[in-house]
Amino acid sequence: MKKLPKILKNLIKKKTFSLNSIAKQSDWRGGLKIDYRITMVKAREEDYYEHLTPMNNQWGKNYVNLKVKGYVQTRTSYSGDKLLTEISKATRTRKNFWGGYDCKYDSLWGNQVNKKVRNEIRKKVQKDVRDFLKLLGCSTDSWDGGIEIKTISWEK
Repeated sequence: MKKLPKILKNLIKKKTFSLNSIAKQSDWRGGLKIDYRITMVKAREEDYYEHLTPMNNQWGKNYVNLKVKGYVQTRTSYSGDKLLTEISKATRTRKNFWGGYDCKYDSLWGNQVNKKVRNEIRKKVQKDVRDFLKLLGCSTDSWDGGIEIKTISWEK
């Protein structure tokens, strides 16, 4: 975001998107009810080449970071009902004795809920983020729009 004009930075940071996949959920996984915003847009090789920005990155990738808040559907047992849980609580991990991390098991998401929820967010949000950045001129000529969502963090 360092190399973007100040007006574009403000537009990107203030725009908040919404996603509600609970009502139209057709697969067996849990739905999402989230609000998210873009916190960073950066060309992949921006650190190495002085002239490169997300606006003139012709065939490269633009990296995007997101901040997310909202709810995710979880279920504690296979026969239980789906519950809306705050996304930061549902994806919480704990450091274990051996230096790794322990995750809760959920019957909708399986093991490692934090990774599966983030992948689901990336998959559902990719098109909206790509279209918004294309309107602002931060797109590439590659077939997928050149957007890669890297870090997804949770808002309080």
